[in-house]
Formats: sequence, C-alpha cells, structure tokens
Amino acid sequence: MKKQLLNIMERKELVELYSDTEDLRKFDVVKILNVSDAFIVAANIASNGMYDGYRLLYLDKIHQMNINTKYIKKIKKLYVSKKQKHMEFIDGNDDLLLSFLDFAHKHHFMVSVDLFNVHGEVQGFIKNLEDDIFVVSMVNEVGELDGEAFIKSDAIHAMSCDDQHVSDLMRIFSEA
Repeated sequence: MKKQLLNIMERKELVELYSDTEDLRKFDVVKILNVSDAFIVAANIASNGMYDGYRLLYLDKIHQMNINTKYIKKIKKLYVSKKQKHMEFIDGNDDLLLSFLDFAHKHHFMVSVDLFNVHGEVQGFIKNLEDDIFVVSMVNEVGELDGEAFIKSDAIHAMSCDDQHVSDLMRIFSEA
C-alpha cells in the first residue's frame, strides 16, 4: 500500500480510504499529504465537498483504497467550486506521528484520538510530549476542560484534528 499511496500523493489525487474493519463500506475521501513506513497524514474532505480537517492513520489499518471513482470526481468538483482549501502540512520530524502532533499543537487545533479502534475516545488539545507518551488537555462534550490524558503512542489507531466534530466542540469551548 505504501508504494501506491506515495504514487497517489505525488499525483495529488483524491482517494477513498477504507480503514474501518467494523463497517467495510465506510471510507474517507482524502488527499494524501505524507506517507511514512508506519503512518499516513491526509487532508479530509466531507461528503458535501467541504474542508474536514486532517487525519493520521496507521498504514497497516488501511485495507482498501479506490481512485478515479465517480464519487471522488463529485467531491473534487464540490471542493473546488466551494473554494475549499487545506493549509500545507509541514513535516518537521523524522516521525510522522510527532509531525502530526506538532502540527495540531502549533495551530491550536483540537484533536480526536482513536484508541484501539474506538473512535474519538479522547478529545482535546495537545499539551506536550514525554518520550513515547503525549499529554492531551481533555475537553468534554459540553466544551469544558476536563483533566489530562497521558497516552502511549502505540495505543493510537488514528487521530484527527480540526474536523467537523471537534470544530463544533471548539466553538463551544471558545464560547465558554
């Protein structure tokens, strides 16, 4: 998969990525921003063609990808016509996970962390990194700070930042 993802990234194509083993029909439409031996970083696009944040996924969790589908063409047309844009992802580390964490921290994006294939188990702001553990200032469902989570890097299934779910939570947080 890595070779194909690198080719798709170089051609700047959109791709349907399938990584949910619980629902084999579920996928995300993304633009691949970077690929390492362990992870990919992608710009997510919602089904209505709108910006939907960024996603970090374990390369091994991707079980299928589709390119050049009619659905992708529709999403791309919507994305362009709605003048949507993702900011450039700068990879400043040898480890793509650390680059993603730095990116989210630098831009003060709220993150949603999927642990052991449980979606959105922890959400909040990246506080700091300590060896193979990173610290998240957690935000609860009503937009209030709610303690800190110390998460081992190898427990991460995936992570997103600035997507529709957490951007709504961010609005509630900033109004509190």
